[in-house]
Amino acid sequence: MEWILIAIHQTILGVSLAAPVGPINIEMIKRGITGGFWSSWFVGLGGMTADILFMLLILVGLTSFIELQPVTLCLYAVGFFMLSYVGIKSITQALSTSFLITTDRNEIEGSSYITGLLIALTNPLNIVFWFGVFGSTLSETIINHSWLYVFLYSFFIIFGILIWNLTIAGIMHFARRFVNAAALRTVTVIAGSMLIVFGIQFGIKLILILIN
Repeated sequence: MEWILIAIHQTILGVSLAAPVGPINIEMIKRGITGGFWSSWFVGLGGMTADILFMLLILVGLTSFIELQPVTLCLYAVGFFMLSYVGIKSITQALSTSFLITTDRNEIEGSSYITGLLIALTNPLNIVFWFGVFGSTLSETIINHSWLYVFLYSFFIIFGILIWNLTIAGIMHFARRFVNAAALRTVTVIAGSMLIVFGIQFGIKLILILIN
């Protein structure tokens, strides 16, 4: 019974972590509308790969390294440039006369996965959560429980994120059937603009840290 409760609790936590509007969700929505299920799903898969990598880094004890100020500055700088680049690229593609729905499966999987992975790896907010909130919680869990418990504790968080990503990809896949070319351009421009906003926020935080 205890394991069932742990599974439910951690799965819900994973869904809760993935659900708030952020760069990954925005990119999944944009890719889902323009490229369908696989395009959206591989963005989420790339983001999940980064999450698993962060978990592994926490387990080998790199939390203190990530918390160093020079590292934090680098994360905000890279996050600013990465999100701004993806956002600007989305807008220019949407405004291009050659803007088309992507149908090449290999292109969809490759570019979507890499984009999701890079966004998650360079998102300071994502990193702060994993190495700050989750890192401290996991450290306490390791002290008080077995490694099997720690593995299941982490696994069901990722499982919750997986459920959310599949849900978003599925919804976008069916929603795109009711969207015309003009709406596709609009969604892409809005999504790109929101990514730029996130990037600017990271840039502002970087400047504030440098000033202080």
